[in-house]
Amino acid sequence: MQQYQQFLYNEELKGYTDYLKSIRFEDKLLFLSKKYNKKRILIYGNGILFNVICQNYDLSKYLNICAVSDLRYEKNPTDKYMGYKAVKPADIKEAEADVILVTTVNPVEIKNFLIKNNFVKKGTIIEPLIQDFFGDKANKFIHKCSIALKYLKETKNIFNCLKYFIFLNETEYQTKNNYIDVLKNLRKDKSRKIRVAFLCEENPKWGYQSIYDEMKKDDNFEVLPIINLPIITYRRQEFLQKKNIEFFKSFGMESIDGFDYENNIYKSLEKIKPDIVFYQQPWYMIHSQIPEVVSKYALTCIISYGFTSIDTQSWGSEAIRKNSGNLWKMFAESEYHNKFYQKAAELKHKDIMVTKGYPKLDNYRMPIDQRFEDLWKDSEKEEKHRIIWAPHHSIEKYGFEMSNFKEQYLYFLELAKKHPEYNFVVKPHPSLRYKCITEKFLTEKEYDDYIAEWNSLGNAVVYTDGNYFDIFKTSDVLITDSSSFLAEYFYSGKPIIFFESPNRAGFNKFGLKIKKGFYTLAKTEDTEELLYKLLIKKEDKLKTLRAKIIKQEFYYPESGIGKNIVNYLKKQTERL
Repeated sequence: MQQYQQFLYNEELKGYTDYLKSIRFEDKLLFLSKKYNKKRILIYGNGILFNVICQNYDLSKYLNICAVSDLRYEKNPTDKYMGYKAVKPADIKEAEADVILVTTVNPVEIKNFLIKNNFVKKGTIIEPLIQDFFGDKANKFIHKCSIALKYLKETKNIFNCLKYFIFLNETEYQTKNNYIDVLKNLRKDKSRKIRVAFLCEENPKWGYQSIYDEMKKDDNFEVLPIINLPIITYRRQEFLQKKNIEFFKSFGMESIDGFDYENNIYKSLEKIKPDIVFYQQPWYMIHSQIPEVVSKYALTCIISYGFTSIDTQSWGSEAIRKNSGNLWKMFAESEYHNKFYQKAAELKHKDIMVTKGYPKLDNYRMPIDQRFEDLWKDSEKEEKHRIIWAPHHSIEKYGFEMSNFKEQYLYFLELAKKHPEYNFVVKPHPSLRYKCITEKFLTEKEYDDYIAEWNSLGNAVVYTDGNYFDIFKTSDVLITDSSSFLAEYFYSGKPIIFFESPNRAGFNKFGLKIKKGFYTLAKTEDTEELLYKLLIKKEDKLKTLRAKIIKQEFYYPESGIGKNIVNYLKKQTERL
């Protein structure tokens, strides 16, 4: 594991080194030295890119650097980093910088973060460290013109040609041409099956079951073994491939590891020859797997692994927006979500978005797998009231800040001990363990001991894998501070006990509508009384309202969502 993580780190170092050479970074530094002559500079974002820059270039030769800063200094303060004075974001004002240069992939988000939290003086210039100058812009313009001419030649659509030229960058425009070529080849040879690859990093986020099942039944498709990707960035702690493969095997699904450990390389996605690639999530991708690269040989698709209820300010990062803008299609949960993603992902070419529904909801129409009935620690002789507790991972400051786990983790354990008449399934977010450890809230042993104590109870079990909808279907109530589960469980019509937090990421309009159907508690201690009313006294005053909201706000075609998406793909490839 350590050797593998070192490999990933070295690969990332090499990638950034090559990237800086390719963009003539030394020339850019000369440009910046003139642009910011005599200005006091603070560099924000002291991650791997900054490390590579410092190892290969003498920044002090070009810039008057007064300090460097990074969010991690809030938890791990240090006086110096790479030879420069280091300050926490909260102390940036004291550095008296005239200009803040951002080295992260999401400079706009960093700018908003610094201004929102009043960490910078009014009027402070905040810009990316890596900037284009005139020659770069001229070359990009010429390249974009050649792409536009090819698009016009292929499509004869002058309106789209001009629209894309105005609104898209040259990479996004190029992917449009790539997808035209892929579709043309698929439509030309209708006799062969369409090869489909599903990429998965974390099985708890698996959301393509109904699409997978529909394709397995359809002679137009050849479904490849699910490709379980290794941790795509060395920063991730969990090593999930073996667990993923065992998970899919338990459901009778073939899957493979996406990494060649003998040769220390990723298995080539291109050599597998997929025609369609479904991503699990639009981040943590190595270069060879990003949509703009894969578009050269396959159509790229994604469906949000979570049913989105947070606002546009909280959704995504610059990397997610970039990957979304180079997809072939992103399937939206509803018409509202279609427009939401257009805005949140800053999509200038809205034909990427298609409303087809949220395929996880198909699980509500599937028979219950007996293993999930058996998961609950009760029997026919003593049937207990079944409660899901699903804590979110965001315990860190300046993140989503949804989680109340720090305040609640002991309370709910004691609640389960106190009430043997209740049966609990604890469904922590897949990242909760990692966050507890990295935030130094609990040690690895303390967290694992906590989970073990839950599992030792006669009326509780912890479940961390995917395909969890059968737990929803066999439960009576959900308690959570999460996001996606709110909408996924809401469709069951069962009650939800929701916990707000002071700095929680905001709800979008859809989230605000379904929130009316939650039982929102201000105090954790009120849970016990509410559970008594809901489960023992059967007083669910919001039941009718939830049914009304489901009818009004959730999109679900009669044929099912998985079938809806598969039929769409067949139509686009002229197989329907």
